[in-house]
Amino acid sequence: MASKAYQPHERPKKGSRVNEELLMIIESLRYELAALAGERDFTNPHVLELSQRLDKYIVMAQHQMVSGYAVE
Repeated sequence: MASKAYQPHERPKKGSRVNEELLMIIESLRYELAALAGERDFTNPHVLELSQRLDKYIVMAQHQMVSGYAVE
């Protein structure tokens, strides 16, 4: 049985209530991380710091999706 491939840049489904500003931050950091990781090693301190920042925002978005409301 085929399943849909995971696409990290997809927006959450309508009604998931993740605030738009948070989604914009995540998308921006994701783009920046992809560009930086293409230029430097994954263990580079700048790549690691950016990855950790992105992780924090993703966790915030997941919390919003699970709880059903946008955390301001």
